[in-house]
Amino acid sequence: MNKAKHLQLLIYSFVTWLSFYLIGLPEYYQQWPLWSKLVILPLVTFIYFPVTRYTLNKYWDDGRHFINACWLALYLTVPLFIYDYFLLAVYKGLGIEFVIPYWYLIFFYFSFWVQFPYIGWRMEKEENNA
Repeated sequence: MNKAKHLQLLIYSFVTWLSFYLIGLPEYYQQWPLWSKLVILPLVTFIYFPVTRYTLNKYWDDGRHFINACWLALYLTVPLFIYDYFLLAVYKGLGIEFVIPYWYLIFFYFSFWVQFPYIGWRMEKEENNA
């Protein structure tokens, strides 16, 4: 991957984080009742299936969907964790313990590492069978 792709993915990750943050204002989803958080987790996970396919097709044209999905997972987990860490642990003074009250954010740090490579693997399999 070239430097431009890395920069594009970094911008993509920031825009993704900022979107989630703005939707969750004023308290980054803390004001939402538990039931709504439990509904939104699978909903966002479901929405990310077509979004991931679209992103893999938009950002890469080399057919290496599995590897590219791993890059996407990296850019949508590590930078988002860093943004959350600076916002919640540093700025709001919660320290690393922010992971407890903000457990719903942590869910995506792990689920994307399962979901994105799976989608990339399926896309490669579909292309090989075609």
